[in-house]
Amino acid sequence: MRRTLTVAGIGLVLAVSGGIGFATTSDPATTAPAGSVGRIVPDSGQDLEASIAALQDTLRRVPGDHGSWANLAVAYVEQARVSGNATYYDKADEAAARSFEVEPDDNFAALASRAAIAAARHDFSEALRSADDALAINPRDLGALAIRVDALTELGRYDDQLEALRTADRLQPSTAVAARYAYAYELRGDLDRALDILRRAAAVGSRADKAYTLTLAADILRKQDRLAEAGRQLDIVQEAVPGYLPGLVSSARLETARGDLEGSVVLWRDVVARQPLPEYLTELGELLEHLGRPGEADAQFAVVRTTIELLDASGVRTDLETALFEADHGSAERALSQARAEWRQRRSVHVADALAWALHRNGRDREALTIARAATRLGSPEAKFWIHRGTIEAALGMGDEARTHLRRGLDTDPGQSPWQRDEARRTLSEIEVGR
Repeated sequence: MRRTLTVAGIGLVLAVSGGIGFATTSDPATTAPAGSVGRIVPDSGQDLEASIAALQDTLRRVPGDHGSWANLAVAYVEQARVSGNATYYDKADEAAARSFEVEPDDNFAALASRAAIAAARHDFSEALRSADDALAINPRDLGALAIRVDALTELGRYDDQLEALRTADRLQPSTAVAARYAYAYELRGDLDRALDILRRAAAVGSRADKAYTLTLAADILRKQDRLAEAGRQLDIVQEAVPGYLPGLVSSARLETARGDLEGSVVLWRDVVARQPLPEYLTELGELLEHLGRPGEADAQFAVVRTTIELLDASGVRTDLETALFEADHGSAERALSQARAEWRQRRSVHVADALAWALHRNGRDREALTIARAATRLGSPEAKFWIHRGTIEAALGMGDEARTHLRRGLDTDPGQSPWQRDEARRTLSEIEVGR
């Protein structure tokens, strides 16, 4: 999943810069009212720490400032994401609760912060409820508008996602909304339109906004195999915000696409040292596995398991990440249990892909194919979706369909895990031999 908005997991990047209307011709919205929850993208972890310190100082002087308590809750959510320290979610809970204690009535800022916490913990149904409650009080709150879009996306309610985007763009045109519009089109396979939105957003935003949007643009260019252009975008990102972590992630994948796998390992080690998310650790582990370094790969996979346990203990749902990891590197039975648990909660294309793959790993390919078709229904340029579907079709003896979809997966993103691509090529070779 694009955890890259990915969320994921989800970076609730609520950049509140100049208005950018992409879906409407309405008059520009007014700025968000005081107390609204929204994160201005920090240039660095130090900036985030400074913001937290400033909020804490304000609250020592004015403990009855419910808006600052709510903003502190969102800052703690972001600190958890940036640092990988899940204990910050508990701090976020406490800050949001204090905001409600100070102002129990019509406290849209606290409701929006609660939506941010729920989304960060992957409880997207609760995130949607809290965002809706906040918007019932203040329909223009950028944080709640953005989280509402994210929740609908993660729940697989894609028609509602577009409607929510139109509303958000009408009320609060911004980099935050532009990025979500771009992702909506990317999910649907319209990469050129997504790229155009991101480039226009980058032209008018702050340095941090530019780093954010151009990193997303570089990811799209990589998926289109436009590697030189992707590299140029990432050079601009590092000039705008040196050491920008999402840009470093994108650069690691770009090095993989270029074939510089040792260079990619170096970048991935830097990434996981700063942000040890399960999906990043898995990607590094698979790269090491491909390079014939199984001991180092196993060490990364061990950290994945520990990280998942820590996140689970802090109330962060990791069923999706666990299902994908277990399907390829652990217990197929556990993978299926986790994928089914997540499918009961939400029906996004990413969850469909994980469930289909877990079913395949358990030898239930007929059932898996139906779900794999659901995973690819939007035409999303996610290489693993097509590789998984093609592999399932190969297991069912559907040679022509399997060839088509395996090739589509291999052609979709050269930055995809080399280990995953090896598996796809082996399956494709077996099909060709059997013709």
